[in-house]
Amino acid sequence: MSRYEGPEAVERDPAQPYLAPLQTWESLVRERHGIEQTLHMSYMDLLTRYREKCAECDREKRNAVVWEKEHRVTERELNGLKAAAESSPFAFVVVDGDGAVFREDLIASGEDGGREAAHELHQQLKAYFHDSPQFSNIDGIFVHVVLSVEGLSRALHASGTLPITDHAALTKFARGFCRAQPLFAFTDVGYGKEQADNKVRKLFEVMEKNIQCKCLILAGCHDNGYATFLESFRGNHKICLLETTPQAADFRKFTFKRVSFPSVFRSEPVPSKPTLPPAFATTTMPPGFAATTMSPAYSAPRTSPPPLFSPVGNGMNGLPSPAPTASPKPAPAAPVATSKPEPQQNSYATVGRTSAPLTINIASQKKAVAPRPFYQLNRDNERVDVPLAKPDQGAIKSLEERRQMSGMNLCNRYHLANSCKNTNCNFYHGDRLTPPQMLALRHKTRNLVCGNGHHCREITCNLGHHCSTPGSCYFGDDCRFSEMHGMDITPTMKIYEDGTRELLPN
Repeated sequence: MSRYEGPEAVERDPAQPYLAPLQTWESLVRERHGIEQTLHMSYMDLLTRYREKCAECDREKRNAVVWEKEHRVTERELNGLKAAAESSPFAFVVVDGDGAVFREDLIASGEDGGREAAHELHQQLKAYFHDSPQFSNIDGIFVHVVLSVEGLSRALHASGTLPITDHAALTKFARGFCRAQPLFAFTDVGYGKEQADNKVRKLFEVMEKNIQCKCLILAGCHDNGYATFLESFRGNHKICLLETTPQAADFRKFTFKRVSFPSVFRSEPVPSKPTLPPAFATTTMPPGFAATTMSPAYSAPRTSPPPLFSPVGNGMNGLPSPAPTASPKPAPAAPVATSKPEPQQNSYATVGRTSAPLTINIASQKKAVAPRPFYQLNRDNERVDVPLAKPDQGAIKSLEERRQMSGMNLCNRYHLANSCKNTNCNFYHGDRLTPPQMLALRHKTRNLVCGNGHHCREITCNLGHHCSTPGSCYFGDDCRFSEMHGMDITPTMKIYEDGTRELLPN
């Protein structure tokens, strides 16, 4: 275009009309691309969640298979347990034997009485279950008697309920009771407050939870303590109460079934006060004899000196005579004139029938001086045990029977030294021993090795400090005192309690 042409002569850009549509198209492309990105992201997120759900579904399928298998196994086990529970129903009878006491005539019969009581109780229980529709399918009957054998024996003997000639009657009865029925048992809990009660309660709680136990019977209506215990079991229809002695007041509020077997158990409590046995009834004495009060044979050991006179031949109707003890020589007195009793008689009536009157020496006597405690040493200052007299075989046997009856060894400190201060002592205390029994126990204790050996200086020590035959011991190296076999056991000195020393002749 020339310079002479006007502005109208300038040509326009041919692409100008397309710029605006192009920009619009680019904007739409960008928008579409954004939409595509959003759709892609949404698709991938959805695909991820789908795969997760598929995996979860697969797991649930596998779990369902496992659960179904476990369900079948569990169902079989449950059916087996139900069948077992229904196929072996049993009854459990727990007896507090300290209060629910068997009849005294059965106990006095020993093993025979125990067998009779077991069979009678078993028959009575079977008849009761047979007549009760709720318990008619019961097969086994367990009876568990919990008591203190020694405590009940002492109570029965002290009250005169049992004869005083056999202190092992209850032990023999228990043996026969357990042997007669394989599911019957005795448990001796020994001494201790509430020992029997605690065991009875625990047995009751365990059996109350046992589904095979269809009937649970408690023989404890004599003790109000069980009434508080039974409060938590109200409404339990498998619980029954066995009544023996009159029930305690707190048991009247319960609606449990009641049962009683008077042919097996005492219907009255054991008397708390001793009753005088027939052997100690008042006897008419011949003229010149003062009235004498006699006590039962198994009272506390005699602590006073023995009487100056006792009838020849032991005229106490079978009671043991006092053990002979050394006494000082009496002061001079008038001679004692006695008549020879008839050898075929053996009672106080024999004394009354003697032809000549008896003159009894009542002159005063000097009190015996108790020997001072001491221990012995040999020439090497080693302790030497003081020899003991030969023990009586009857005393040894009575000690063994006492140990078997109590189920525990005797406490040496209590019986020999009278110094046991352990409130939780694991050994048996009980009644004091007679002198022959104490001698037998000393022999038994002498076989135990003292921890201090021949260096022991405890004057009341009853243990052994050396072998009794160190030069010719039968046991050799197996002897408990083998370390002291070379020791000289010849005493040369006595050491008294106050430290006084006494030389012994060689």
